[in-house]
Amino acid sequence: MYLSKGLLVRKTQNALIISHCGAEYELTGERAAIWEDGRQEPRETNQEQILQELSKTGLVEVSPDTGNEAIFRILINCAICPVKKPAFPILWNQPERRLYKWITGAGLQLTIAELVFLNHNKIEPTRRLLGEKNRRALTELIYTTETIPDGILESRMERSPERDGTIDAVLGLLGKDQIFLI
Repeated sequence: MYLSKGLLVRKTQNALIISHCGAEYELTGERAAIWEDGRQEPRETNQEQILQELSKTGLVEVSPDTGNEAIFRILINCAICPVKKPAFPILWNQPERRLYKWITGAGLQLTIAELVFLNHNKIEPTRRLLGEKNRRALTELIYTTETIPDGILESRMERSPERDGTIDAVLGLLGKDQIFLI
């Protein structure tokens, strides 16, 4: 199972131009098809060699497993970034709107584990937690002595009942081209 990373900059008749971490990559043929297939939702393919090549360049994140646990682990290794274009939130469901507000307004780049934590604890994206001036308050809310040791938050949120709903909202925004992964 894999998800594509990077931002589609341009699509020509024969190639996709992908921006990822300050570099541009030109993908053609099967590489382009595989990257595009995994752009908006997790996919499975038997093209192991192409997946390995795309993974080495950072253009896909791969898991040998399937299901929401595998998707969560894939997303742990991705940064979730908003697309800078007008959004149409009227077409989104409530969890997508809420997550988009966190993703665009938090003042820092939130991980999938942090987004699950916010949903798990029913923490709303309020003015006192949004924006760069409030990033410390948000960070201190998420990371306590119980969650700060390396990997603890991810491990706990992987078992949260809010994990699947958060994944669905992230994948919904990904499918609507409102976020991309790096």
